[in-house]
Amino acid sequence: MLAAVRAGPSVLPGFLVRDELAGGRLVQILPEWQLPSGGIYTVYPAARFRPPKVTRFVEMLVAAEQQKGEGRER
Repeated sequence: MLAAVRAGPSVLPGFLVRDELAGGRLVQILPEWQLPSGGIYTVYPAARFRPPKVTRFVEMLVAAEQQKGEGRER
């Protein structure tokens, strides 16, 4: 996807191109426009024992979403 963006105008979520924008390799042409936010949903079967990797993955998603929200407030 990044190669396509470098080749011409594209629409991608900011987290995919953050480093490219910061490094000046890409230029944001419509800074007031944003993709609609939809949140993140995790779906997994109910179980008495949930594998630790599933729990850690969900925790990682929650932390990333919280960090993303903090970035908007600044």
